[in-house]
Amino acid sequence: MRNLKFYRCLLALTIALTVAFSFNSCSTSSSSPGDSVVKLYDLMKANQTAKVAAMYVSDKGEKFSEAESKKIEGLAAMAAEEWNKKDGLKNIEITEESIDEEGNSAKVKFITNFNNGDSKNEKAKLIKIDGKWFVKIT
Repeated sequence: MRNLKFYRCLLALTIALTVAFSFNSCSTSSSSPGDSVVKLYDLMKANQTAKVAAMYVSDKGEKFSEAESKKIEGLAAMAAEEWNKKDGLKNIEITEESIDEEGNSAKVKFITNFNNGDSKNEKAKLIKIDGKWFVKIT
């Protein structure tokens, strides 16, 4: 049952990534959740899929296994291919960032802008672990 839920989450992630999904941060030392989202997309643009996968955690804040991380790497590569169909990713605009009172979880709303003029409104949930922001896959 857990595997089915995981694969459903991965499918949702794949769909979102292929239309320029993305979220937020993880094992970066970024100072804010929004910075982490920008860093995540920069890593995706640079095709550093292992670093992208390291920025994601489960909804409970748990790191993914090596096999699960490899799947996330594949999804990141697929997203980059979709971006190429839109002449590449131009930039990320953070439109809203809210951090809970404890400072351990956040929501970020942002716009992905592509070189062909397309854009997409996105949002991400993040969690702070050991002082670093990670994107949650829910």
